[in-house]
Amino acid sequence: MITSLRSPQIGRVRELLETHSPKRREELGEYVVEGMRAVDTALNASESAVLELFATSEQIDRYKDRDPTLVSDDVMKKMSGTVSPQGVLAVLSLPLRKISELVDKRRIVFLSSINDPGNLGTVIRNAHAFGFDAVVLSQGSVDPFSGKVVRASVGSITAPAIFNGYSFTQSFEVVRTTHKCLALDMNGEKIGSFAGFDKLLVVLGSEAHGLPDEISSVEGVTTIAIDMPGEAESLNVATAAAIAMYEISRS
Repeated sequence: MITSLRSPQIGRVRELLETHSPKRREELGEYVVEGMRAVDTALNASESAVLELFATSEQIDRYKDRDPTLVSDDVMKKMSGTVSPQGVLAVLSLPLRKISELVDKRRIVFLSSINDPGNLGTVIRNAHAFGFDAVVLSQGSVDPFSGKVVRASVGSITAPAIFNGYSFTQSFEVVRTTHKCLALDMNGEKIGSFAGFDKLLVVLGSEAHGLPDEISSVEGVTTIAIDMPGEAESLNVATAAAIAMYEISRS
């Protein structure tokens, strides 16, 4: 049982939670999920490699078949990135995926330069909820495996495959002949029926700048818009993604 607040394991977990640099994340090769829902999802995900599991006495029996490391309540509080930890967290191996693997995914969302951790975590959760099996992030996006993004995904971080640091061009070239590409743009066609489109690549721009011209002008990309009868100027990226993915999931 770990009881010392000076345990090196605390420093290891805290660095994994607090690192925001994708480069540093890649060097570390690990990330952390916290709470029962996130840990259970990770343990049940076929592609997730759980390297170490930490649990308090309250949770240890729940995970006894997974060889958890017992820690005191104070150590768990010191490790955790939340105010009220649930008594369990796991260290996972960082998934490093090749963009060529994208062709095997049925429904994909591509995010261009998304910088808000809360928005990204919500989009990942939406993808999980609406049956999208891959999320691609362009260069310059927030680290998808940072503590804030993982918490905002509410356990969904290990569900869709995350492809980090790839351009739209790289992604589109892989699926150009196999997937229909739809990009959300305020000047696009209003969202209608998606019947007949089994494989889809859905593209969303950043919170600040929207969809880049170099994406909307590409041959083979269809721009679509969400009809807004009210007077708001726009929707944030997580809300727009949720509406689009919901409409697509109904087809």
